[in-house]
Amino acid sequence: METKNVDYIIIPKNTGLKKCRELAISIKGPSSIIEEVRGEDVPLFTEKLILEGKTAIGITGEDLFKEFTLKVRNSKLSIIKREPWNSDSLFSKPVLCLLGPKNKKMEEMPRKIKICINTKYKELAKKYCTNLLENKGYLIDKTYAYGATEEFFSKGLADMVIDIVVTGKSADVAGLTIYDELFESDIVLIGKNKKNFFDLNSLFMKIKERIDSNSPSSYTSSIVKDELLLKRKLVEEAAEVITAKNREQLIWEAADLIYFLFVIMAKEGVSIEDIEKENERRDRKKDERKD
Repeated sequence: METKNVDYIIIPKNTGLKKCRELAISIKGPSSIIEEVRGEDVPLFTEKLILEGKTAIGITGEDLFKEFTLKVRNSKLSIIKREPWNSDSLFSKPVLCLLGPKNKKMEEMPRKIKICINTKYKELAKKYCTNLLENKGYLIDKTYAYGATEEFFSKGLADMVIDIVVTGKSADVAGLTIYDELFESDIVLIGKNKKNFFDLNSLFMKIKERIDSNSPSSYTSSIVKDELLLKRKLVEEAAEVITAKNREQLIWEAADLIYFLFVIMAKEGVSIEDIEKENERRDRKKDERKD
């Protein structure tokens, strides 16, 4: 999308996200209107404008955009561009974390635990943390709060907290420490992609980003470290493609196969462009034989 020609640029009201405003001003065109809304409403507002026939982009945290897409499964919004925070925060960017008492480890926590979760990250918390803990046998009593989640812990109303960590100072004062990093958040420009779908090059670049991030919460980052498991998954997915019983199943299994193939390619430094060049070379050889 050519950002200079958009009708609206939607940014968060939150003063802590002033970099979003700076970014909006830097890409603003002569007729662009900058609108401020609640950070968590940026994706919804952007999509509604697009559905009304307007050209619009949103600028917000990747955590809030991911939360939106987990709720709105059929959303046509996609990430146009990522911008680093370049801040002096604990991780150089905001990170959604599972926080627990300083004097314990996760293994020492009781099987029945009370977790206070920032309401803005309800779906993210479920996908990247509470569902996983429940699958391990933990019984979780969830409380959703709009802010001051650490207060629930310090007042004895929660055993653990799921919230965004920036500097980590408020968590430290409350007696909390980071047990797990769940989701890293860059600043993202979101809008209606030109192709309006997640193409294979986008998938490959996302896989490469996840590998480079070396994040313990990333499945891609973890599986690339286990070469035997990665190769086994590739063989398994190839078999499932062969045994697919119908078109829908074939599409599903082919997508899985391509994912694991791309992981191996990214791990070994082979790009999609390398494959395209090889196909061009083979095509030229066929033409030469015909001549």
